[in-house]
Amino acid sequence: MANYTGANVIVAGDVTKYQPDAFDFGIASTATEATNFFAQTTNDILRQLRVEWWPVYKTNVYTDITVLNTAEMDNTKVNLDQFERAGVYLFLGRFFLTALTKFRPEADKDRFERMSEYYMSEYNKEFRMILEDGVEYDATADGTIQVNEREPLHGYRRLNR
Repeated sequence: MANYTGANVIVAGDVTKYQPDAFDFGIASTATEATNFFAQTTNDILRQLRVEWWPVYKTNVYTDITVLNTAEMDNTKVNLDQFERAGVYLFLGRFFLTALTKFRPEADKDRFERMSEYYMSEYNKEFRMILEDGVEYDATADGTIQVNEREPLHGYRRLNR
């Protein structure tokens, strides 16, 4: 079932699939802090889509030039299920593990800081792969993704002169 509900991109169970001991370090999966991190993860993914993918999508889809400047991305039409892995990586790298680290000098980084760097690196790779493969956007709002509703980010590696 595709996630078009506007719900968070991930939940605690998704995080423990990738990092089984994540909630054993002092922040419980049900803590207010973790709940806020889940919401921030979703908001950040949607914001990055609006910045990097949406301008390309609307240019490719809308032929009426008067619509281009007024068309806004509808968050409820994005299939968030395809961002589960990216969401877990972002949650761990940007929010959860940074809340646990002590931010020591480069030579003395703690486990959480090193893990945070790793997960942010993996998030950037995963997000880029999703963009290249195609973001699923239910433009017709019928609950299914048609072939023409999966729009890749064309030209990412294209030579610009």
